Amino acid sequence: MPATLRWNRLTIAAANDAEFKAAVDKELGELLKSAHPALEIDIGQSKGISDDAFKAIGLKLVDAAGNRKLTVRVPDYLRRHFEGSGLSDLVDVHVVVRMDAHTKIAGDEDAEADLEPVADEIEPEEKDETHPPSGDTKNTKIQTKASGGALLDEEDKKRFEVGDELIIGREPPAQAVYAIPTISKKHFRIYRQGPAYFIEDLRSTNGTYLNGDPLTQPQPLGDGDEIVVAITLKHPEGARRFKFTTKG
Repeated sequence: MPATLRWNRLTIAAANDAEFKAAVDKELGELLKSAHPALEIDIGQSKGISDDAFKAIGLKLVDAAGNRKLTVRVPDYLRRHFEGSGLSDLVDVHVVVRMDAHTKIAGDEDAEADLEPVADEIEPEEKDETHPPSGDTKNTKIQTKASGGALLDEEDKKRFEVGDELIIGREPPAQAVYAIPTISKKHFRIYRQGPAYFIEDLRSTNGTYLNGDPLTQPQPLGDGDEIVVAITLKHPEGARRFKFTTKG
C-alpha cells in the first residue's frame, strides 16, 4: 500500500486512481482517530490522479477537518479543486513542487535535487511571532536550577550547547548544520528566556515535531523531550532525531 501514517500525518504516494482510492479508504479513517488538534494529508507525490478520484474524497476531507486544523499537500494539477471552493475555507493547501534531476531547492546550490519536494504555499500561513507562550515562566518545564541546556543528536551522539540560542538548519548561520535537503536552511531553534527553554519551528518546509506533536508555535522544553525534523517519504522516521537535556 503506497501510504504511510506517522503520528498525525498521512502520506499517500499512489501511482494510479485505484491505489489512491484504496489508500484513502484504508488510512484516512485511521488518521481521524488521532487526538492531534492538527492533521496533515500529503498527496504531493501521487501521480496521475483523475478529477473523479480526487473529487470523491472531497467530503472525506471536510469530515477530516472537523474542528481541527487540516493541512493538505497536493501536486499543482490538483490545486484547482481547492481554489474557489468551500474546501478552501476548511483546509490549508500547500502545493508541492516535484523535482527532477535538473531541479534544485530554491536558493540552494548544493542540495541533491532528486531527494525531496519543496512546498510552496498558496497563501503563507500566519504564525505566532511572539516567542514563548504567554504565562508565568515559573510554571514551565525547566526551572531556574537548570544551569544549561543542550541538544543531543540521537544518531551520531553529537552534543550542541544551547546558550542563549541554538539554530538547527541546512547551512550557516545555523550553528548545528545538516546538509540534508529535507532540512530547511533555518529549520528550528531552541532559545532561553528567563529560567526556561523554548523550541520554535522557523517556517520549515517539512516540519518539526516535539514528542510526536507538530510545532505550530513556540513550546517549552523539558529534560528528555524528543525532537524530530522533516518526516517525509524519504525519511518516514524523520531526517534527524534529537533529545533535549539539561544535564551536563
